[in-house]
Amino acid sequence: MIEQSRFLVQSADRDEWLRVRATGVTATMVGKAHDDKGFSEVVGQMMDPTPIPDNAFMAFGRDQESNIIDKLAERFDIAGNDWLIASTEANWMMATPDGLSPDHGTIVEVKTTGRDWGSYDWVPIYYKRQVQWQLFVTGAEECVFAWMLREKASDGSFVPAWVGPKYVTVKRQQRMIDQCLETAHKLYANLPGVNA
Repeated sequence: MIEQSRFLVQSADRDEWLRVRATGVTATMVGKAHDDKGFSEVVGQMMDPTPIPDNAFMAFGRDQESNIIDKLAERFDIAGNDWLIASTEANWMMATPDGLSPDHGTIVEVKTTGRDWGSYDWVPIYYKRQVQWQLFVTGAEECVFAWMLREKASDGSFVPAWVGPKYVTVKRQQRMIDQCLETAHKLYANLPGVNA
């Protein structure tokens, strides 16, 4: 079980959630920083935080998240989560998984995509690293990773291409977690104010 003190702030309090996130390293950051280009982009964003303009792809993902969680809850004992959670190792190691089981042994991560990945083998590496970081931070043993394909409706809006998401259960992979930890420590060393 995740201790209550490790639940830092809910994303519903957007400004505070963003403020607390900016003091550490998150799953999104670790996932994106898997190569030199991604690392440079993440450090650049840390140094000069610039909001990402909202777009139709992001809106579709937000709109579908609770629907996907509801579909998964028909098969798994999970519920949605909007808490930023800290690791037992350090408060600057953070993640916000999309869902949690009551015993916190399972997390959920959901994505929407314009291309069916078919299987977990085809999921982009940055999402795999994101999942492993979340497993590390929460201490969970597995992640239900789900994706929903989007398609354009006749009016140009995005709609789900399937009745429900595809999903796989992903176990902890210590080798990838170790790689994520190495990346996270490098990112943290670049966080403004850390070495001041």
